[in-house]
Amino acid sequence: MEQRPIDRLAPILLLIAVYGIVWIDLFLPQPQTELFSTVWYGFSAAKSALRIVFILLAMRLWLGFEEFNFGISGIFPTAKDVANGILVAASAVLVALLFALLALFSGATNPLLSPLAGGGEKPLTLLAMILSSLGIGYSEELFFRFFAVRTLEKACFSASAAILASALIFGVSHGSQGIFGMIGAAMLALIFSFFRTKGKGLHALALGHALYDLVILLAVT
Repeated sequence: MEQRPIDRLAPILLLIAVYGIVWIDLFLPQPQTELFSTVWYGFSAAKSALRIVFILLAMRLWLGFEEFNFGISGIFPTAKDVANGILVAASAVLVALLFALLALFSGATNPLLSPLAGGGEKPLTLLAMILSSLGIGYSEELFFRFFAVRTLEKACFSASAAILASALIFGVSHGSQGIFGMIGAAMLALIFSFFRTKGKGLHALALGHALYDLVILLAVT
């Protein structure tokens, strides 16, 4: 049976609604907290936890978890997931290094990372940084690699078009990092999606994403 226009539009509206709720803070004034401080990382981890709960709730109520094919054997990651996560992170770091060289030669900078300075991290700050990276990894992979892609497919996007559209949304969502940051984020989204198409599950992608973020933060601090 041919899908009606309303059946194609409904998933798009749902995607917009969930995106707006989950990342509403991107469009609101930010709290007066020092960037990349212990409090900032802790606040980031708390926001990510709320995002994860809401995204999972949206998935469960709309199509059910089975429809999203997380590709995991349980709630907790296995040794194989960790190994795959390291592979994903290494690939993302390699792409980021190549992109950073291009940005260096062009004179571009990342306005979000520029406030960071060296000097090492205190244990509590390092712990908060790890929790923040894990929270971001799981929340962003849940939404952009699973919820968004599957929702776009329900709106009659092909698998490739859904992945590309999700990557573009992911890139635009990093607008605070400037044009190069947005392009870089979109490229990384395609890397994560590549591994998703190769059968890597949620844990592998989220751990890889988190490890990538952590490596970048440690490198610039």
